[in-house]
Amino acid sequence: MPCPEKFRESLLRFQVPQEMIQRVNEGYEDLVSSSPVQRRAAYFQRATTILAQSIDDGLMRRIYEWNACCKGGSREKASRAFARQYAALSVAERIEKIPEVPWMGLPRLEADGSIVLNAVSLACGDGYGCACTNFRTARGERSVPKQYCYCCAGHFLHHYQLMLGVKLRLAEIVSSPLDSGGALPCVMRFTILPD
Repeated sequence: MPCPEKFRESLLRFQVPQEMIQRVNEGYEDLVSSSPVQRRAAYFQRATTILAQSIDDGLMRRIYEWNACCKGGSREKASRAFARQYAALSVAERIEKIPEVPWMGLPRLEADGSIVLNAVSLACGDGYGCACTNFRTARGERSVPKQYCYCCAGHFLHHYQLMLGVKLRLAEIVSSPLDSGGALPCVMRFTILPD
């Protein structure tokens, strides 16, 4: 999940025009990670909507992937341990083992060589909720562009590259509970890049 402080830093880091940064942050200058979740959700809904309409998709992806959570610490140790444990297996065989690792989703290798990931899904009545703590309590209440999910994709991209020993690129966010009102789960497609 992006935290407001790191997100604001990323807007500067990736050279988003100052007037756009001001528009994104207007009214939220004092927002921090410990702010109430509903206020964080409103900020990220607004920020994602403004940016999705104003910057190119490649820049949007780089900003949100950079903000991805849980790229270090115990999850990274688990990803590195997985890579060592299954080093003798093929990429396809490793993909079959990933569901054994907590919070790493349910990937499958497609016939075209892409990896389709059913990310961590939260049941929400008859639909789906977002696993991101910025939106976990706001299930189905907000319509957020699925570009916000580039952040979550950055988490999986980081760990899957470690676990599989290959370079990946996000091909698309197939579906998201955030832009479907909870009707669809979080599904992403990754492409394996050549060496």
